[in-house]
Amino acid sequence: MRQLDTPGTSKREVARRVALPMSALVCLALAITLTLLAIDVSRSDEAVAAGDVSFRGAPAAPALWHADGLVSAAAGRRLLGIEDDVAFREALRKLRLGRLDSPSVSDPALAIRRNAAQARLEAIVTGDADAATRSRAAGLLGVIGLSRFVYETEERDALLAATVSSLRLAIQLDPGNDEAKYNLELAYQRGRGLELTEGAAGANSAPGGSGSKGAGAGQPGSGY
Repeated sequence: MRQLDTPGTSKREVARRVALPMSALVCLALAITLTLLAIDVSRSDEAVAAGDVSFRGAPAAPALWHADGLVSAAAGRRLLGIEDDVAFREALRKLRLGRLDSPSVSDPALAIRRNAAQARLEAIVTGDADAATRSRAAGLLGVIGLSRFVYETEERDALLAATVSSLRLAIQLDPGNDEAKYNLELAYQRGRGLELTEGAAGANSAPGGSGSKGAGAGQPGSGY
């Protein structure tokens, strides 16, 4: 006469039989997800390299440094640890499209791009990027200040002070940042020129106009 299993034993057996295929499915799903993430990491790495090449010739091209992710493109960048690098590149692109070398101050599109670049750079400086990246961002804020110093006629003392502060921070974060050192010396020259200009033509003398003298009357050099 066959001995019947107890109810408790039967339930454990059923649970075991169900758990085995479920575990296999979970492992399969995990393996697929990891494979897709590996592909996303590879695509993100390739997108950064390809974006750098495209940036030189076509800085306005869409989706530079970004790749479509099978799972998540952002996850791919996080795994590579390049999110800060991509953020800096985006800020640099806004800055280039803002055309700091252009004398135009009335083009709203340029103003928007310049403001966007400044906001992105300020976020990098106060963020958790590495010191070298933050130094480069602070240095570029100084470049923006030098550019604004040429055509802005109000509160120039405050603008100069902010520019000098950004450049000094850039050097503090990275003592080897020679570009920031060059631009800091240029900012000091602009300050001395401002003192001479105000003494000769008044505090509101427009840079480059009649009566404007000294280093503050020239065009800015980025050193970058």
